[in-house]
Amino acid sequence: MQLDGRSLAGTEISADVCIIGAGAAGITIAMELTGTPLSVLLLESGGMDLDAETQQLAQGDITGLGTFPLVASRLRCFGGSTGHWGGRCRPFDELDFAERPWVPHSGWPITRSDLETHYQRAQEILQLGPFDYEPRSWDLQDSPPLKLPGNSVGTRLLQLSPPTRFGIRYRDAILSAPNVRLCLHSNVVQIVPEPSGKQIASLEVATLTGKRFTVRARTYVLATGGIENARLLLASNRVMPAGVGNDHDLVGRFYSDHINLDTAGVFPLQPNAAAFALYQQDSRARMRRYLGGSGRPVPVLGLLDLSAETQKRERTLNYMAELAQTDWDDYFLHAGRFDAETQTSDGSFSQRIDEAREILATLWHNLSDAVSRAFQDKSTHSVFYRILTLQEQAPNPESRVLLTTRKDRLGMPIASLRWQLTDLDRHTIRVAVKEIASTFGAAGLARLKATFDLDAPAWPIHMQSSWHHCGTTRMHADPSRGVVDADCRVHGLSNLFIAGSSVFPTNGSANPTLTLVALSVRLAGHLKRSST
Repeated sequence: MQLDGRSLAGTEISADVCIIGAGAAGITIAMELTGTPLSVLLLESGGMDLDAETQQLAQGDITGLGTFPLVASRLRCFGGSTGHWGGRCRPFDELDFAERPWVPHSGWPITRSDLETHYQRAQEILQLGPFDYEPRSWDLQDSPPLKLPGNSVGTRLLQLSPPTRFGIRYRDAILSAPNVRLCLHSNVVQIVPEPSGKQIASLEVATLTGKRFTVRARTYVLATGGIENARLLLASNRVMPAGVGNDHDLVGRFYSDHINLDTAGVFPLQPNAAAFALYQQDSRARMRRYLGGSGRPVPVLGLLDLSAETQKRERTLNYMAELAQTDWDDYFLHAGRFDAETQTSDGSFSQRIDEAREILATLWHNLSDAVSRAFQDKSTHSVFYRILTLQEQAPNPESRVLLTTRKDRLGMPIASLRWQLTDLDRHTIRVAVKEIASTFGAAGLARLKATFDLDAPAWPIHMQSSWHHCGTTRMHADPSRGVVDADCRVHGLSNLFIAGSSVFPTNGSANPTLTLVALSVRLAGHLKRSST
């Protein structure tokens, strides 16, 4: 059933379970609860399709490292940010869940095995192939993994979802579910606890037309993404002055993303472009057959990674890298990376001077390669590649989402993102480049040249984030170290749960969607069991 919040002024709606946010996490939970005795209300800020007026509610400030504008990296409509998702999927590694002594604040209160069956269900939801990511399990004869000596660097596989657009793929399933009501154009502006502060009493919901109504439920699930989950909890401060779930000043902290950085050039020692074919972005067109049984072929992409043994020995974060074929402009000038339409930039003269200075530094750092390749005949121009780092971010309490004093049209404080990295992030990149260079050299494959000074104190201006908003309501068994427990329930509140990548204590090096969907399946199972 579909409702429109703009027609519900002054009313009160009740449900057994109210889910705030109809993105990947919220829709997954609603679908998993379909057919149960539970009445489910799914609230969505926007409509079925994106509209500019609602999307403006996603505006926010950037006060830390430069990243994409918040209004560009999130979508407020049914289906959420799956509307611009690239489809890359891989489960987190076993080590990602472990407490690593060299990674401060690491460790999940659950293990990889706790998610195993939920990962398999998530594979189905995301229209993927078998839950097997080992290269030996796939027919890769036409583009085999690189034969790399030693055990420092290896090949990991990603499966590529079509990608699944939840707003399209699961629209009919949600609308036809007898126990699910979808309420569009409905923005939660206040989570209201009981005076005791032990559970949530209601939600205040507003529309852009000025209408307001109330929702009461037995159980509430907050699933609005890594920025909005923190924003809404912090802004809900009438009963709890620091915000809901924020007794220990943790809401909004430990924000993490995946570093997206042109890191090094890869110059093959032999003219054999086919050797790197598995690692190219156009692998979406190469359908791979699973060797472990029948089933439809699935697009698979290869990436380089640091082995668990290397991470332990060198005390690094988890790391993976794409080998992207490149050209002179892309590699030496970072073409497309300095784009005022997508990157946070004031467009000022000083900003452009900084960008020009970085380009000149890159050219100087790579002078011999830049000159020789600039004057080559384009028809005989040799193929070379760049390493695109896509690594885990170290948990950092100073990397956070805060509230500003400015308000949006609904009276909600606007969020401010302060993205911060640490020395461990830099150390990981240095080790990765060294290990890949040594491994490629030993294999006689290629030589590497870092794009920039890996020891420079400042991060390159051309570094980007990956639109992966994680960690602002982290999971931990200890209430003084996490916002939610192992079941994703907010500490101290009996009926408020949080879904999505904001509960990740660490964000691994894999894209977050598969894991956040698996966690959502797991949470739905917990809600079903709790209702009986």
